[in-house]
Amino acid sequence: LTCGEGSARGTWCQNSKMHPPFYKKSPQKCGLFYFGHMVPAKQFRLIKRFSFLLLAYSFLRLGYYFYHISIYKVFSLSEILYSFIYGIRFDLAAILLINAPVIILSLIPSQNFKFTIFERWLFVIINMIAFLVSVIDYELFLFVGKRMSFDLFFITGDIWDQLPQLAVYYWYFPVVTLIFGFLFYSFDKFFFHLKINKSSIFTQCLSGLVFVGLCFVGIRGGLQHKSINVQSAFTQGNNGLGNLVLNTPYHFLRTLKNQSYSKVNYFITDSGAFEIIKNRRELGPLKTNYGKKNIVLIILESFSSEYLENGYMPFVNVLKSKSLYFPYHLANGRRSIEVLPSVLCGLPSLLNEPISKSIFQSNKFSCLPKLLKNIGYQNFFFHGGARGTMGFESFTLANGFDRYFSQEDHPGGEHDGTWGIYDGPYLEFVSQEINKMSPPFMAGIFTLSSHQPYSVPKKLHGKFPKGTLEIHESIGYTDYALKDFFNEIKDKSWFNDTIFIITADHTSKLETKKFQNVVGQYRVPLLIYTPGFSLKANTQKVVQHSDIPRSILSLIGGNEELMPATSVNIFSEDKGYALNYVNGSEFLLISLDQVVSLSKTGEQNRYNYDWSTGSLQKIGKSDDQLLKAYIQYFTNGLINNNLSIYR
Repeated sequence: LTCGEGSARGTWCQNSKMHPPFYKKSPQKCGLFYFGHMVPAKQFRLIKRFSFLLLAYSFLRLGYYFYHISIYKVFSLSEILYSFIYGIRFDLAAILLINAPVIILSLIPSQNFKFTIFERWLFVIINMIAFLVSVIDYELFLFVGKRMSFDLFFITGDIWDQLPQLAVYYWYFPVVTLIFGFLFYSFDKFFFHLKINKSSIFTQCLSGLVFVGLCFVGIRGGLQHKSINVQSAFTQGNNGLGNLVLNTPYHFLRTLKNQSYSKVNYFITDSGAFEIIKNRRELGPLKTNYGKKNIVLIILESFSSEYLENGYMPFVNVLKSKSLYFPYHLANGRRSIEVLPSVLCGLPSLLNEPISKSIFQSNKFSCLPKLLKNIGYQNFFFHGGARGTMGFESFTLANGFDRYFSQEDHPGGEHDGTWGIYDGPYLEFVSQEINKMSPPFMAGIFTLSSHQPYSVPKKLHGKFPKGTLEIHESIGYTDYALKDFFNEIKDKSWFNDTIFIITADHTSKLETKKFQNVVGQYRVPLLIYTPGFSLKANTQKVVQHSDIPRSILSLIGGNEELMPATSVNIFSEDKGYALNYVNGSEFLLISLDQVVSLSKTGEQNRYNYDWSTGSLQKIGKSDDQLLKAYIQYFTNGLINNNLSIYR
């Protein structure tokens, strides 16, 4: 028997005339244990090709490392090695995404000579392009501080005009790519030629399905709850290491679906826009240093200020009397995924999508836990949902938290059947874990039981008022769980040395006119509780989620000036404003006495707002420049990747 017919005794056998002319003419070893006999030849060849590409991507990462060696000198060998090993997940995902057309062709059982040649050239050209953008990004990273994305062609308006001179200046990039392409084609032709094996239709179909399934697993980075994404590369908590984990093709393809943004030019220069903000806001540091106090930030799911005023949060209402309470506090967004960039990094939600899922997700931000970590804090984050939910784990680990605890870390059951562990048992678990932390520390806690379907443990049915909205009973339950949490920790040694910040991610269902309006839909509680000492502040002004991190840094003596100008210290004499982006069509600048709106068309209006009734009355056109200055500062700062350090 010839090799093409499947010799089964491990003998050396020559190609016969039955072999098409495009197959390798050298002898082939055939045997019972030959893996290629069990897998269709095209798919087996792809497996070998992809294995080779994984090695090539590691060399590309090595080149990136040495090209930016000045960045990586400060990291330990173990951190660098971890980045290389962890990066293999992203390399495999990139290889499979890029070669999707080749994978599809491999499922076609054609052995036509021209078809095979076309498939080889397609494979080589696709991967040559990926290689080219990877080496170009070595230099480009020095300018934008992140891996290449499609918005490069929009934010750099003259890039097409500059292409000729760029090609001349960086001539060695395309030359290296052409050399790689030639060697790659030769290597592929010599080592990865198509071998004949006879497989039944059933075997081909079954192996094709298995192969596609494995490719799907490779693209999503494994079988975990959520697929990996760009943010997943930054779980070491450092922007430089995150970019080392990533590869350029993966970042480019994964951000391709994100909306691109153009620079805003309300003012001639970005520095001119910032000057307006600086002249209107109090951005300087304050002498309110109480030392390295512990920080416990509690984010309540879907708690509107309406529920507090209407009596569905009795414990929080008691705590309010012992705390600094800000009645005119506004969330910066309407979704849970938008709260962490605001309360941790001082970034309001002014995009059409969450920052953590946008094209800017790999930007370098100065976030509260990262800054605390730099001065000796230990930081844990707790959420009772499944690991990977809404990207909380990736975002928190990327921005300064040392550990992320999810429902998988809870020792018992008590699952609500939908989202995760009920707030009661989970907050009990949280209190136990906080007791193990070494002061000074920051603990971030995100509850979940007051999320639809508003589940309450059976043993507590009937204990809380049903109210008039279906969410009211679960609000009462979480408030009850929060009371138990404080009872559990009030006698701990660290309790009196801790600053507790209690707020909510966003509002939910509302029933009163006072809150059913464009401003009221953002009103959530904000309490700052310090059992061991007292604080003073003007609470009769508008404050927002993004003001929280700068304010905390001020209290513990951190460098609050590293925060963006969208974050203002609530303990300052600042007048107080909130920034919101309503329904993807209108920006709002909200103060205690008026609301200024700015539409996408540039029309700007001014309104009187009555906080006690929710009445909004248009006054007329507005020429207030602060809102436009903020939009330009924020948008262009994200595009230029210098928002947090932009002064």
